[in-house]
Amino acid sequence: MMTQTIWRRWAARWAWLLAASLTMAMSAWGLDRPPWEKLTTKVGPDAEVPGWYINLGITGARAMITKEEPTNLLVMFVFKDSPGFGKLEKGDKIVGANGRAFVTPHKFGYGMGKFGYEGPMMDFGNALEESQGERAGELALDVVRGGQKLRADVQLTTRYGSFSKTYPFDCKKTDTILKETWAYLIKEQKPDGTWNGRPHINAFAALALLGSGDKTYWPALKRAMEAMARCTTDKIQYGGLPVWQYTLYGISLGEYYLSTREAWVLPELEEINRWLALAQHPQTAAPERVHIAGGFGHGPYNRAGGNGYGAFNAVTAQAMMAWALMQRCGLSVDDGRFQAAHDFIAKGTNKIGYVWYADAVGGTGYADMGRTGTSALAHYLYPTDRDAFKTFGTLNAECIGDHPDTFIDTHGCPLLGMVWTALGAATDPPSFRKLMDHNRWAFSLSQCPDGTFYYQPNRDNNPQDYAAAPRLSATAATALILTLKQKQLQMTGAKPVVCRPNDKTP
Repeated sequence: MMTQTIWRRWAARWAWLLAASLTMAMSAWGLDRPPWEKLTTKVGPDAEVPGWYINLGITGARAMITKEEPTNLLVMFVFKDSPGFGKLEKGDKIVGANGRAFVTPHKFGYGMGKFGYEGPMMDFGNALEESQGERAGELALDVVRGGQKLRADVQLTTRYGSFSKTYPFDCKKTDTILKETWAYLIKEQKPDGTWNGRPHINAFAALALLGSGDKTYWPALKRAMEAMARCTTDKIQYGGLPVWQYTLYGISLGEYYLSTREAWVLPELEEINRWLALAQHPQTAAPERVHIAGGFGHGPYNRAGGNGYGAFNAVTAQAMMAWALMQRCGLSVDDGRFQAAHDFIAKGTNKIGYVWYADAVGGTGYADMGRTGTSALAHYLYPTDRDAFKTFGTLNAECIGDHPDTFIDTHGCPLLGMVWTALGAATDPPSFRKLMDHNRWAFSLSQCPDGTFYYQPNRDNNPQDYAAAPRLSATAATALILTLKQKQLQMTGAKPVVCRPNDKTP
């Protein structure tokens, strides 16, 4: 359990991060110049980069796109001792790769008609894939330097190769990436069992290691789970954004118990179960109906107000995921509360299965898919024969497959949205295939020369994960997505498990 002092520290930190994210979200959309040159991080190798720029894969170069030249990648930084060092310079304009000019302009802005990364980012990512495979590591770049056109030949490592058509399944590149990212996550774990002060980074790092199926990671995972348990209680306190923490840690502890059957986990899950029941918002504030539960907000429901936004769908679906896993662990979960949370999300879901921000729906449009993926997972995981739940979740997954272009765009935390989008789509294999085929370039573009992954700029300019841990956050998220091939977690397609009381058999 968390002491009041620690709780206040967490609350203050989360409140500050929320304010920062809102400031950034309102300041600009897209990848235009204004915010990116002003944002830096003090964490890891990226501390020496003078801005939040686009990572150009394992070349070691960072770039930006300007509205004045939307088909070019303007080089802003090159890491020493990287493949691109000495080949590319700050101020270079990359205008083509492997003999193909970049002709499609990047689309700036946010919204229908503006989503998608067709243009120089996708073109460069696809060239990286081609070069690491059939071109034996050769990446030929067309560059304009000082007004003169030239060719820069960058030699890339071939140890990764290119993704298979079925990646992450039956894919040697995926296997290599996972080995490296798992090792990185073990190395980055702190003595207290955590990785970072941001709960989703802790959850995703732990779930990626658990999803490996490698029991040599279990001691590290136990430390992580014990740290999560210390940060939860069944006592409601107000302030900060605690529902994110409780839902993510409930999900993690649920998956951990289903893998290990360690008895100490169940009382901790029971605490979170009771806390979620107390934190759930009513469907109406009318006194005579205040007992009817609905969605979740950043913080527990408070009759006096507070927590800013009221209930909304992203964190509501995470609470449903936690409850679904608790059910699989053999705990008693109030089915009426799960149904009420479903009803809240259903009110915010349109005919194509897209889940909007809250319980208000309009048209047949779509935006970023994180909420939609989380809903797909929640309905997939809940151990019930109710066909309506399964049908609803499948509609969510199909929506993702039909609209795969917002994969790296999610308000609040794009990396969190990417994970739930991918895992949610995977509940319907054809939809998952369409998502991954469309976004193969994104994984290659975000990989760094040292094998880690990087949090790329996106259409919703939220600097939280970039400032906190631009490589740790993205590496944990990428590793968790790719562990789908292992099928070791309930959320990644393991054989469904529903425990009986006192069942201790893994």
